[in-house]
Amino acid sequence: MLPRRPLAVTLAVAALAVMAGGCTDSAPPEQARGGRADVTLDDFFIAPQRIRARPGRITFRITNKGAIGHTLRVKQGGRDVVAIKTLLPGATTTATVTLTRGDYKLVCILGNHEVLGMYGTLTVR
Repeated sequence: MLPRRPLAVTLAVAALAVMAGGCTDSAPPEQARGGRADVTLDDFFIAPQRIRARPGRITFRITNKGAIGHTLRVKQGGRDVVAIKTLLPGATTTATVTLTRGDYKLVCILGNHEVLGMYGTLTVR
């Protein structure tokens, strides 16, 4: 007879498989429409992970749907163009900025959240 795995171990393995599956950028980029991009922060990913936008004014609507606090930085090179401080679970905020053509990085800067999957890209063309 084979030994039985404890339920907690089985659930932990299943949760890791689901989280690993969510940390991919194989989905097509989400297009910002009408100068607006909705961004969801969760434990531990940013959705959408890839965004495309046109140059000009863009408003980010950021919602934390996670169980812990998260931040959002939109960076170009070493410069923050959007810097959202820690959003508590359930909180929503907005930030409006004028962006030029280029590639931007989306990231949560808390602890090791970026390493855990809280990153993305914004392409402005």
